[in-house]
Amino acid sequence: MGDTNTDLQELARSTNEDYYELLGVPFDAEEAVIKRAYRKASIRYHPDKNPDSKDAADKFIALGWARDILIDSKLKAEYDRARTRRREKAFQEQLLSGNRRKMKEELERRERESADFGPSLKRKRAADMGEAERREQEIQRLAEDGKRRRKEAQDRKDKARKEEEVATAEPVKSPQPQAPKPGQSAELDRTIKIRFHREGDSTTWHKETVRNMFEKYGKIDSIIMGKDKKLKLEGEKHRKLVAMVFVVYGRLDHAHAAVSDAKADYPALDSVAWANGEPDLTSTNANGASTSTSVHPAAPSAPATPAAKSFRASFGSSLGAGAGATPLGTPKFSFSPKTPSLEEVTMMRLKNAEKKRLEEQIRKREAAEAAQE
Repeated sequence: MGDTNTDLQELARSTNEDYYELLGVPFDAEEAVIKRAYRKASIRYHPDKNPDSKDAADKFIALGWARDILIDSKLKAEYDRARTRRREKAFQEQLLSGNRRKMKEELERRERESADFGPSLKRKRAADMGEAERREQEIQRLAEDGKRRRKEAQDRKDKARKEEEVATAEPVKSPQPQAPKPGQSAELDRTIKIRFHREGDSTTWHKETVRNMFEKYGKIDSIIMGKDKKLKLEGEKHRKLVAMVFVVYGRLDHAHAAVSDAKADYPALDSVAWANGEPDLTSTNANGASTSTSVHPAAPSAPATPAAKSFRASFGSSLGAGAGATPLGTPKFSFSPKTPSLEEVTMMRLKNAEKKRLEEQIRKREAAEAAQE
C-alpha cells in the first residue's frame, strides 16, 4: 500500500495529463462527483467494449489514476501544485514567444531598409565618373524605369481583371461568426499587468501579498512575478526599482474589475492594465445575427454610469421577416460566456444609479449652502 501511494505521489508530480478534463469534472468537484464521473467514463473506455483499441485501454488505466489522485486530499494538493506550475511555465513561454516575434519583425524591417538604401550608397558622384560610366548608369536607369512601368501596367491589368471577375461573380454569403465556447478564451486575454515601485510598504510585497490584494475581484488562476528592474521613469532624475506582476483570472469580468478598481483601492500601485490590450468578445444570437459584447458595456434604458465600472449587454432588433421572426423593436440579449450574467449586470446598474443619486443630492445640498452664505 505504501509503494502504491509513493507511485501515485510521483505520478501526481510528473504527469502532464489534465485529470479534471479527463474525468470531465470541475476543479472543486467533491469526491462523490469524481467517483460518479469515473464510473461513467470507465464504462465507455472499458477494454471489453473496445477490444481493438489500444488508446481505450490506456485511457481506462489513466482514469483509475485520475480517480485515485483526485479523491485523496494530499495527492490532489500535490497534483494541483504541479499543474499550476506547468500552466505558469506555458504562459511564460507564450509571453517570450511574442517578444521574439516582435524582435524578428524588427530585424526584417531593418534588413529591408538597408537593402533599399544599399545601391544608392554605392553610387559615385557624377563629377567623379567618366563618360562610359555615365552612359552605363543612364542605360541602367532607363532599364529600371522601363521595368517599373511594365510592372505598373501589368498591375493595372490584373486589378481591372479582378474587379471584372468580382462584378460578374455571384455574391457569396459570408460565414456567420461563431459564438465563443465556454472556457475557450485565451489566458492572455484574461491577464492583467501590474507595476509598482519597490519602496515603502511595497518593498516586501511578494506573490501571496499580490494574491491577497487581488483575490477580492475574482478567482485567480495563476500569478507570475516578473524580475525587478531599475528603470528611469518620466519626471524622475534617478532610476527606481520597479516590479512587474502578471495575474491570470479565471473570468474576463473579474479581470476587468481589477483593471477598473485596483488603482483606486491601492494607491501604491503605479499602473494596472491589460497584458495584451483590452479584449473584445463577439457572440452570435439565436437568429444568427452577429452582436458584439465588450468589457465596457452600457445599458440603453438605465441611468448613465461611468464607463470604467460598467458592463454592457448587446441589444439588437430582429430585422428578419416571416414565421418565427421577432417583431421589430423587440430588444434581444446576447451575452458571451465570459461576460457577467443578467442578474450581475442588473445589480451593478442599480448600485451605480444609487451612487449617482447620492452624488446629485450632495451637489444640490452644497449649492444650497453656498447660496445661503
